Amino acid sequence: MSSVASPPPVGGPSAWPIRDETITFHDVVLERGDRLERVDVRYRLEGTINAARDNVVLVVHALTGTTHASDWWKGVIGANEAIDPTRHAVLCANLLGGCDGTTGPSNETPDALPPFSTRDQAALLARLLDALDVAAPLLVCGGSLGGMVTLEFAASFPTRVRSAVVLAAPAAQTAQGIAWNAIMRRAIALGGAREGLALARMVGMLSYRTPDGLERRFGRSRSEHGTFQVQDWLDAHGEKLVARFDAASYGALIDAMDEHDVGRDRGGLSAALSAVGDRLIGVGIPGDLLYPAECVREWTTAANATYVELPSIHGHDAFLLEVDRVSAVIAKAVADSEARAVSPAPVVAIATPSVVTAVSPRVRPLRVALAGCGHVGGSLLDLLCERAQQLGDAQPVHVNRVLVRDAARPRPALAQAIARGIAGPDACITDPTLLLGDDIDVLVEVIGGTTTARTLVETAVRRGIRVVTANKALLGERGAALSALARLTDTRLDFEGAVCGAIPIVRCVRSGAAGVGITKVSGILNGTSNYVLEQVAEGASLADAVATAQRLGYAEADPTRVTSDDPWARVAGPFNRIVVESESAGSLVFQGPGAGGRATAGAVLADIVARERQD
Repeated sequence: MSSVASPPPVGGPSAWPIRDETITFHDVVLERGDRLERVDVRYRLEGTINAARDNVVLVVHALTGTTHASDWWKGVIGANEAIDPTRHAVLCANLLGGCDGTTGPSNETPDALPPFSTRDQAALLARLLDALDVAAPLLVCGGSLGGMVTLEFAASFPTRVRSAVVLAAPAAQTAQGIAWNAIMRRAIALGGAREGLALARMVGMLSYRTPDGLERRFGRSRSEHGTFQVQDWLDAHGEKLVARFDAASYGALIDAMDEHDVGRDRGGLSAALSAVGDRLIGVGIPGDLLYPAECVREWTTAANATYVELPSIHGHDAFLLEVDRVSAVIAKAVADSEARAVSPAPVVAIATPSVVTAVSPRVRPLRVALAGCGHVGGSLLDLLCERAQQLGDAQPVHVNRVLVRDAARPRPALAQAIARGIAGPDACITDPTLLLGDDIDVLVEVIGGTTTARTLVETAVRRGIRVVTANKALLGERGAALSALARLTDTRLDFEGAVCGAIPIVRCVRSGAAGVGITKVSGILNGTSNYVLEQVAEGASLADAVATAQRLGYAEADPTRVTSDDPWARVAGPFNRIVVESESAGSLVFQGPGAGGRATAGAVLADIVARERQD
């Protein structure tokens, strides 16, 4: 990353220091898998970050907002106000896709940025905090689009949230919101970058205010030119926006709003926000035509968060105009956050090479190096995201680096893990020599093959780094030697995923659950071969059957055929069946998926978080 400072702001001296800077991040992966070589982020910092770096208030602007937060939120931000730059460091960054200095499309270069989401915008704010060495802001807050991004930040980085206030924003874009945006999008398409944007703004202003508010303010009054004053008001807002905003950026931002859904790929709304609900405040505005108060009440109830109602004649824009009541909500959130900072179990920062994460002082993340991000590696990242939603901070796992062969290939699972804070923003690498370091607790090898995989596993074991592998070929060729090396260095080597997929047979035998005096083990141990043979029996050619198995993730890139003379032909598809017979426990029968990315990844994850020692 790099940063460039701007000259001091034009105008009179401020009562607090102001920094306007642009910081550059490289190799940014978006949620849907697009990779950006460079992203510039423009931000303003009003006030000074204290020595403890715990006084930062992250303010997230709305659709057409700027980085000058104290200008557009007067009465909320200012000396002796709820957010006070003489005490707090007020950080406001232009969101990804904006046109206030951050990378985004413009009228001149409308294709400068692929589609992005509010989750991507939140992830970039987290990277900015990392660059400023801020683990957990004192407060994160925003309204409308800013509220959406604040919710995504809370869901993606729950351990970095001490308090968050979300004003007039839903957890998922509403049909009403999509409809308003469709009209504005059509206005730009028909009217162009100037007249179309002006018309879109005029349409937007009608969704931001209430009929009662407009009636009281304008009624049927006319200007000195004979036009209705409400018409002049709309015209003025349209022209003002055209003078400072890009139509392409406007369109991209409302596209991101339409895709907004905090519960997407997180198990639903409750699962996405439950870990941070006790630190969330949602502000709903009765009469809001854009996002009715019921939208906010819905997600606060699901997350067990605090709901505050803000009645106002102004409608949606009340979060900007009702400064006294908004300040009261913000002030309480700040006070609650400051109180948490001196609680018996304070939040502290744990740093890794690529991310700074706030976690409980009693729980350090298990730091993982992942070799391979194909079917199994991608499924593992998906499972880690799901696990984080369910467990929150309990036994956290962080993927420090991910080794891939082709860095340009879209990897949605990795992008999602980065967005969730489970993998670092710079985690993706292509050089195997950079994978292992002193910051790694576990090497997870799912890259396949016996060349690079062997080097990585042997290097890790020699360094005392625990290894989890799903590599059948490597274990078949070097299993005995690797086990001997692991015993010599007192390093654990786990390989559940290389044996029977989802069936925990290795753990069962190691723990003694299968009993003592094991006399016989029989079964179908290769679900991939079983699946291929079944397809052939149904009339498919061997080549087609193997290709199908590879496409489904059941087969490796170089599958090996085995004969099938086991009498358990009724075990269908990629399933395994095992019978363990022992003197003490009798016969134990196990059956489950023995192949496939998710099944194998589940076994790998169980090995990663297992605590028992290897025999």
